[in-house]
Amino acid sequence: MKYRRMRWGLAVMVTALLAACGSDDNNGTVEPPVVPPTDVVIPASIQAQIDASSPESCVVCHNGDFAANGDSHQAAYDEYYQDGVIKIVQGSMALDVVGTTSTLSFKMTMNDSPFDCTLADSLGSYWAGYDVATKTFPSDLSLSSGATKAYDGGTNACTLTKTVTVDQAIALGGVGIVQVYGVDEILYKNAAKHISSGRYPFAGVLKIGAVDYTTAANVSGCENCHTVPYLKHTYIYGTVADNTTGDPTQFYTCKGCHYDERNGGHIDWQILKDDPARYAAIQAGSAITPEETAKYAYKANVMNDVHMSHAMEFAYPQSMKNCVTCHAGKLETVLADSNFKAETCISCHSVDGIQAKMTAAAFSHGGIALTADCTSCHGTGAGPTFSAIHGGGYDPLIYATDGTRFSDAIVVTIDSATVANNQVTLNFSAEEVEALADYGVADMKPLVLMSLYGYDTKDFLVSGHGRDANGKRLLEYVWGDGNPRFTPVLAADGSWEVVVDLSMWADQIASGAIKRAEIAVLPTIGHKTITYVAHGGAVVPAPLGLNAPSMTLTLATSALSNSAGIVDATKCNTCHDQLATTFHSGDRGGNVTVCRMCHTVENGGSHLELQSRSIDSYVHAIHSFQAFDPGDINFDDPVEAMEFQHHINSEFPRFGILDCESCHNPGTYNVPDQAKSMPSLLSGTDDVDNGRTIGTYPRYVVGPATRACGSCHRSEMLNADDGQGDAGGLVALMAHWKSFGYMIEQPADVSGVWDALVAKVMGIF
Repeated sequence: MKYRRMRWGLAVMVTALLAACGSDDNNGTVEPPVVPPTDVVIPASIQAQIDASSPESCVVCHNGDFAANGDSHQAAYDEYYQDGVIKIVQGSMALDVVGTTSTLSFKMTMNDSPFDCTLADSLGSYWAGYDVATKTFPSDLSLSSGATKAYDGGTNACTLTKTVTVDQAIALGGVGIVQVYGVDEILYKNAAKHISSGRYPFAGVLKIGAVDYTTAANVSGCENCHTVPYLKHTYIYGTVADNTTGDPTQFYTCKGCHYDERNGGHIDWQILKDDPARYAAIQAGSAITPEETAKYAYKANVMNDVHMSHAMEFAYPQSMKNCVTCHAGKLETVLADSNFKAETCISCHSVDGIQAKMTAAAFSHGGIALTADCTSCHGTGAGPTFSAIHGGGYDPLIYATDGTRFSDAIVVTIDSATVANNQVTLNFSAEEVEALADYGVADMKPLVLMSLYGYDTKDFLVSGHGRDANGKRLLEYVWGDGNPRFTPVLAADGSWEVVVDLSMWADQIASGAIKRAEIAVLPTIGHKTITYVAHGGAVVPAPLGLNAPSMTLTLATSALSNSAGIVDATKCNTCHDQLATTFHSGDRGGNVTVCRMCHTVENGGSHLELQSRSIDSYVHAIHSFQAFDPGDINFDDPVEAMEFQHHINSEFPRFGILDCESCHNPGTYNVPDQAKSMPSLLSGTDDVDNGRTIGTYPRYVVGPATRACGSCHRSEMLNADDGQGDAGGLVALMAHWKSFGYMIEQPADVSGVWDALVAKVMGIF
């Protein structure tokens, strides 16, 4: 009934390449030594700031009462998309056509009391004709555009009355569906993306005649990444009860707009994939030519618009080959050779993409009709079947060809760890829970990783991924790589034993600065045919998507315990399916604690400006769609400039970055406890040649709230004004954080600032 715009941080589930973990900040320097240097001379001006520093006081105000905190963010998000508050009354929908006047009537309630439909912020309705023979929806008609909207308070009846043509009146008397949809109390609108996000969405569906359409997709598949319940464009329900029978319908509400004969309106998606330079020119004002219109013409049915948007426009966090995400339980239907048509292929691969894959003859719209099927060659013995080409509908790094998840079939367990004289004897094992035809425990080459917690915090004082003076990883061991701190004892029959030498940190262990260690095993099994480019440029087998277990070891007692859960990897996997397969390597999957063992507070963000490499800063920035390495972008290149804009203006797929619980466990996203989280290093700004006005910032050592909570806000300031940045807003934020905490510069030619500040601040506790 009223509009209130809330400024959201721009966000997305980025399939960013996080593999470049060898550097700590934008300058490309290697990780600093982990043992506090004894011969480092910190300039007096910086030392004075360290001596005067004290823990952040953010929680005094940011407690949810005086100023916002994490709970406030989640509560604000929870105002959106409230299910079932406004309803279309079951059995109340009816469509009457008298002459050339159509009248749609229905009743609505809000909190089970009558609701005046004329007061809703948005209310729409479509009729979609249904062809029983082909099970398609070939036509539509808006019942709300140009209609008279009325409400009878006596009967609680809403009516949409419209004058139609004779042909339309005849069509409305046939088989079809009527949908009513809308939302009340819209809080955010993005007209360009057809987004109307509000508190109270509603929808109703009425079948007229023998409508027996069933979808080959699942609304639950959309809910993996998007809102729950799924809301198309954030305000149209995907699953709606039949107003007559009460039986659920899926995607019927989509058919009013995305009927099967509607001409597609986003041929630019195809151009974006086929010719980015041409797309950039179109974005700059160049008109789409008649030849391009003819070449890229398509029907805007649900399949095409969903496939094209997710394969071409959105930064999709899975492989599009992972058909099971949207089509679970229906893969035999969607991958049947009867669907092996040019139109299906183009919906994901684009016109030129299909031409590049053709071997028998060049493909064009002029050469093969969109309705042409491919089975004259495929499925007859001459070519592979539709299902075989797509691996049965499963991402081959996550699933075997029969649909078995690799992470379910092969499970690694950390069995024991004992500590004596700073030596850890570690035993772990792997089990084949389900038999796989092509892979087993015998194929595994494990990587053992250990990082050492600082004080009583959740953060690591020593990252196992760091390097010693000889360039060797500190506490990371690929079986048999000769790391001097690892002595292998046993590797046979799915069991391993290794002794890990922690004597390098004996003084810190003795002082109590290090009391606990996190132990992880990355169960690496390389795919037999798929490769990727690893660090150093070597082409190696891509690891299968397996879960990396970890446990916390208390050094004084040798006690093992499960790590405290800040983020639930199950929540991550609703969108990613199996963590790390699209942005790292699959052997890092299933466990965000393992991510934190490399993404530690001691390093600045290697690709992200003004961020820590710590996982909370890094992931917040990524999901806020901060651009990677803007200093490497040539903004004079139209394609690079376009891709930058495309990236920073993307939306988080839950449609609201304030939805902390899309990743976090409840109670884990408020201002950090200063005794439980250490200071961290933020990267400096890049030298960016796009005329932005935010200026230059050096590397700073900051507190945990500035690192984690501030991450989203820094991204918002950097992304503001289409990437020009909000200079005033960023200055104000930095001054605020410095006033209520600490922000101490760590120049590139000065080491030891982070170490000294950690010792100072954590010594208070």
